[in-house]
Amino acid sequence: MAGLGVASTQILPPVSKLPYVKVAAAADTRRDALDKFHNEYGAEVFTSFEAMCDSPNVDFVYIATPNDLHAKHAIAAAERGKHVIVEKPMAMTLDECEAMNAAAEKHGVKLLCGHTHSFDPPIRKIREIVASGELGKLRMIHTWNYNEFMYRPRMRHELAMSHGVVLNQGPHHVDVVRLIGGGMVKSVRATTGVWDAARGHEGSYVCYLEFEDGAAATLVYSGYGFFDTAELFGWVGEGGQPRAPETNANVRKRLSGISSAQEEEMLKEQMRYGGRREGEFSHDWQGERHQPFFGFTLVSCDKGDIRQSPDGLIVYGEEGRREVALPGGKRGREAEVDELYQAITQNRPVFHDGRWGEATLEVCLAMLESAKEKREIYMKHQRPVANH
Repeated sequence: MAGLGVASTQILPPVSKLPYVKVAAAADTRRDALDKFHNEYGAEVFTSFEAMCDSPNVDFVYIATPNDLHAKHAIAAAERGKHVIVEKPMAMTLDECEAMNAAAEKHGVKLLCGHTHSFDPPIRKIREIVASGELGKLRMIHTWNYNEFMYRPRMRHELAMSHGVVLNQGPHHVDVVRLIGGGMVKSVRATTGVWDAARGHEGSYVCYLEFEDGAAATLVYSGYGFFDTAELFGWVGEGGQPRAPETNANVRKRLSGISSAQEEEMLKEQMRYGGRREGEFSHDWQGERHQPFFGFTLVSCDKGDIRQSPDGLIVYGEEGRREVALPGGKRGREAEVDELYQAITQNRPVFHDGRWGEATLEVCLAMLESAKEKREIYMKHQRPVANH
């Protein structure tokens, strides 16, 4: 585990339960977090990422360090023969993506780009239905997500580095749409919004994508905490857990009570691994859970429409409305690690590999470029959905 921040509190609980995974090591700069990790998992701890990757006990590294270190750390791991899962966004630039892919290919390691909601069973099932052709040609994909993202506690650099929601939440949206649409985005036109001067970075976007085959998609996101798309599905949250109707208001209210950037950073620090509020936004829900929802997604084909229901999909076709139940299955980080494990043990390519991750980042960066320059941006690094 590279980085014991908030993401690690969401990654470690489900991944550590997989029968073929042993949590072997962690690297971080905080000694108290490393001490707790060592006591909890009986694992090695390091203050140097490279030293952790030199350990013979490590087979793959889950990189959840700050975004601007993703490329450096993925390349260092590949050079030491370690397979890699890297958190979204894959990197900060396409040149960094190219360097990461070159290192993985040169050293013969698997590079998987996560974590996004394209791993969710409902999204994969929608892709299966679309690819089967039973509803005819894909025409449109519309996906909306409204939540309180901009008012969750942040370190000072976080919103600037991720351009608010665009590089943090955008990869979820883009991966979902690219998977359903076949991967090959032709062009991007977008606008972004900075509506709260106190937060100062992009908290919303509206994006229009056109695929090579003519299908179109819209992606709409607002993290300003008023309307919540969970309301449309009986208050089922992003990870499939119950979401309280007052969540947005409570999160906004808590932030309004913070008097300084230092106080906000202290609150965020408490949410990291080993902190007093560890796992506050974790999706490792232990109670009843439905399908995961990254907002509302509606897919339209010649002969019907598809959307999620709390426990599956609803297909609206020429013969009426039918519901497709879905088993729980692996989701999120479990699904990512399972994909990497299967690829390694069966000696086959990773689907969500570095080339897929680069194509997703290209779309996200194009959203920023399009919003700034007010023009359509054409893609050069897209990758089709693989069949396996």
